[in-house]
Amino acid sequence: LSPAKSGKDKLKWEKTSMLEVGFYASYHSNKLSLTFDYYNANTSDLLLNVPVPRTSGFSTELQNIGKVNNKGFEFTLGTHQTFGRLRWDASANIATNRNKVVALGPSGDPIIVAGGVAGAQFITQIGRPIGEYYTMINDGVFKNQAEIDAYPHVSTTRPGDFKFRDTNGDGKIDFSSDRTVTGSYFPKYTFGFNTNLAYRGFDLGVALQGVQGHKIMNLIRRYIYNMEGNGNLFKGALNRWQSAENPGNGLVNRANRLASGSNGEISTWHIEEGSYVRIRTITLGYTLPTTVLQRLRLTRARIYVTAQNPFTFTKYLGFNPEVNSRPDSALSSGEDYGTYPLPRTTSVGLNLSF
Repeated sequence: LSPAKSGKDKLKWEKTSMLEVGFYASYHSNKLSLTFDYYNANTSDLLLNVPVPRTSGFSTELQNIGKVNNKGFEFTLGTHQTFGRLRWDASANIATNRNKVVALGPSGDPIIVAGGVAGAQFITQIGRPIGEYYTMINDGVFKNQAEIDAYPHVSTTRPGDFKFRDTNGDGKIDFSSDRTVTGSYFPKYTFGFNTNLAYRGFDLGVALQGVQGHKIMNLIRRYIYNMEGNGNLFKGALNRWQSAENPGNGLVNRANRLASGSNGEISTWHIEEGSYVRIRTITLGYTLPTTVLQRLRLTRARIYVTAQNPFTFTKYLGFNPEVNSRPDSALSSGEDYGTYPLPRTTSVGLNLSF
């Protein structure tokens, strides 16, 4: 028998101290309302599963290891208007959050954790957000042998293979020492909008939300964009390198059943813009008039049709820009290794009150 988890008898509760300032204002009998909040929160004694030497019998251990600051604002604007028989209610909001690690353990050493595949790494370090992507930088593909000879590369590199940046300037490519921060899953801001229109018996409601300014580590590209011919590919494969005379768009590596030149190395080629705007719901309804309700001996009857997640506007190549491949790890957010797509559903309903 062996213990199922590492024992830690000195763990403490996380503690948060926060300053919050806000105000609310309404004008013209609540036809226009405004809400603003600013917050600055410091969380200490963070509980994190951190890597430990495997000689201990475990790969990670839960520890109180750090302090993190989160600050930002939330702004909401609402309106309630009536134009004759037309009623309009709407609200819009925008929010920001800036995350920064303030302290890490007794020595302040960065925490580097692995993702779902070899080479996918995340780094948490003082002065930066939690769990940034820590990968190689992709500089396109080598168009010919002359470019290979003039640029640092690995020994198996051939024309059409990926070009990686020598970030430490030592004149060679090393997949350990040439890694650098290449993005974060923390967005610059999030926003939402809700509107409801009612005219006579008809009503229309629309809700949307969006996230802007964050990155996603799309590991699915390793399978459906890898040029190895072992599955269906994105249409971007048509822009691949084919020869020195036909190098494609300079961003997609050559087709090769057995990848060489470390084309499978996780790099900025796998880091994509994750911004999106999603229409969450659209609902159209009709409430029967009183004269009809009296004949049917009803107090209220409404028929409606609702569409959920009908449209998503994004440049992200994956199925869903709201990724959740590693929900149990705060140190490695933003990895898409098979995130299930959101279903589009349409429903029709009838509400009756007797």
